[in-house]
Amino acid sequence: MEARTVIDCDVHHARRTDDELLDYLSPAWREYVLGPGPAGIVPLTVKDGYPNPHGFMRADTYPADGGPPGSDLKLMDEQLLGPAGTVRAVLTYGDDMHVSGHHNPYFATELARALNDWTVERWLAADERLVGSIIVACQLPDEAAAEIRRHADNPRMAQVMLADNPTKQGFGHPIFHPIYEAAAETGRPVAIHAGANDWANPPSTGGATASTYLEVHALWPQAIQTHFVSLVAHGVFEKYRDLKVLLIEGGSAWIPSLLWRFDTEYKGLRREVPWLRKLPSEYFNEHVWVTSQPLELSPRREQIVELLRWFDAENRLVFSSDYPHWDADDLDYLRGRIPQDWHARVFRENAMRLYGWTEADLPTPVAEAAA
Repeated sequence: MEARTVIDCDVHHARRTDDELLDYLSPAWREYVLGPGPAGIVPLTVKDGYPNPHGFMRADTYPADGGPPGSDLKLMDEQLLGPAGTVRAVLTYGDDMHVSGHHNPYFATELARALNDWTVERWLAADERLVGSIIVACQLPDEAAAEIRRHADNPRMAQVMLADNPTKQGFGHPIFHPIYEAAAETGRPVAIHAGANDWANPPSTGGATASTYLEVHALWPQAIQTHFVSLVAHGVFEKYRDLKVLLIEGGSAWIPSLLWRFDTEYKGLRREVPWLRKLPSEYFNEHVWVTSQPLELSPRREQIVELLRWFDAENRLVFSSDYPHWDADDLDYLRGRIPQDWHARVFRENAMRLYGWTEADLPTPVAEAAA
């Protein structure tokens, strides 16, 4: 495995200018964005209100000829894909992932369609190592399901991606089930990206609205925890028994304690959810994968490894760089943090099980080198 066969499950690609995406909007929606003047009226992206004092991107990832980090494939190859020996990189968008944070659900649906087509034509066509995520606007779940099915015949659109929650319901609620039905029908995992709360307004934490980015980032996993509990409680994994879920960028040290508590509460309150047939931890072990970044920094290395063992991370953890974000994890950093006998699975094999890939699905030169 060490010889150039890494699968990276979280690489944020971006567009250089608004014009790139405007080309993929229908004429009516393009007019809606641009308005009567040359500067444009309606923003294409939703911005959050918590500035990061370090900046959100690595300082060295800004292209020399302009554009935001993640927008230059050549630079991405030089800094990430080539040095890591990446055989597959799963693209997960930059700020554009927050389509479900738009207040206008019809515009959000159009943006999702445009972003997916832009990804296919501008990125996947440029490099066979890249695969895309089907971003959906979950304000209108039936339309989101239709967008998933539109890409059913393109295996390089490898997963469905949820990154914002426009409702007050967890992602397991029946209103979202059309999305899971389409994902299961087309054989796509559903990826839930951290920060999956209300990006259109100041993101809330468990009991209050945060005041600083420090609070927001420290409590980043809370939304993912909420959605996982919701998926189990509403019986999503019983209703769609082949569904796979990937939790992105939410850390992993919290997983054992949540599963222990969830199992305990289920034993006492199971009559409230009679459709469940297994312990919550069993659903997790059968249906859920977790990205490696950010791997929590424990006082001693063996402490985080012990926690990871409690949820079988050897078989559930998949490598993610989170390039080009400010807190991205270097490949060698993770290699030094987890046991060496996990490397083949974490850096390659677990992702292949998640996405249902075989050696024949990988770019031919790399597949031959691995063999």
